[in-house]
Amino acid sequence: MDRRDRVDISGIKQPRAAQPAGPARPFLLIWFRCCHAYGRLTKTDEGSAYVGRCPRCGARCDVPVGPGGTNRRMFEAR
Repeated sequence: MDRRDRVDISGIKQPRAAQPAGPARPFLLIWFRCCHAYGRLTKTDEGSAYVGRCPRCGARCDVPVGPGGTNRRMFEAR
């Protein structure tokens, strides 16, 4: 074996181990008709609503959490 075929990697830093992600924050997927774009509404800390904005125009969207609820995770905003 030729010594030029060897590479010294002792000085290369090792990548950090991936940090475990915190608990996933509940969200709804929204189709914003205003800009034909998908976005997310995240649940408030109080758990009373899902809030967010259109990713293109910034239009605000609030969805209250009511009794009974629904299992749907995808909605359309007009």
